[in-house]
Amino acid sequence: MHRLRATIPAARIARYDTACAGTEVDPLNLYRWANSVALAAFDDLSTLEVAMRSAMARELAETYGLEWFRREDLLDDDTLKLVSDAWRVGRLSTLDATPEVIHGKLVATLMFGFWVKILGRGGYQGRDDRRERRIYDTLLWKPALRNAFPNVGDLERSTVETAARRIQSLRNRIAHHEHIVWGVPLAGERRPDGSSRRLRVAEAHQTLLDLASYVDNDLGSWLRENSTVADRIAQCPLPNRGALFL
Repeated sequence: MHRLRATIPAARIARYDTACAGTEVDPLNLYRWANSVALAAFDDLSTLEVAMRSAMARELAETYGLEWFRREDLLDDDTLKLVSDAWRVGRLSTLDATPEVIHGKLVATLMFGFWVKILGRGGYQGRDDRRERRIYDTLLWKPALRNAFPNVGDLERSTVETAARRIQSLRNRIAHHEHIVWGVPLAGERRPDGSSRRLRVAEAHQTLLDLASYVDNDLGSWLRENSTVADRIAQCPLPNRGALFL
């Protein structure tokens, strides 16, 4: 175990040392447990991400065709750039395949942030006198994307966007190997005192389950039945979990 500790930056392990002070718990055991919580959450998140992007892409394709991602009359500049980046990273210009296959490859290559972004309000497209606003509520949500979230209601784009942005914060934190047991900082959300708003692990996971149910009730139920997040949290080695932001 001392070899593992030698690889962890002092500032990173310090909070585990503090949490375990006065107990018989080895900080490295707490550290490894925190890893297991994040991995369990990421497992659920990966299931949700595939289901969500598939549903959204399906509805966009049904409404606007398989090349909806090229439509400058639908997407703003920032979104089109994300498409361009994914096209380049996936080397899709070299792919000799049907439009259906190319569409599927692009959907799989686009980052989670792309799907969150098109649930937003939309920005501007074009330059100078041709610069126009792309209002996603009118262009994307009402004609297409609301059908990807049938269980949230027709006019609840903001509810889905808020949940998706919170899950994006959870995803980014895990992907960058930041432990979530201390809470998930929410980008752009502040408390009255100006500090970053954080979600407890259980709250973040509940948001994930809610978002899954917006897509498909059976998916939400399946995740609730098969998720190991609650079990992992219950296995916390500290006798008093109050030392953690759970």
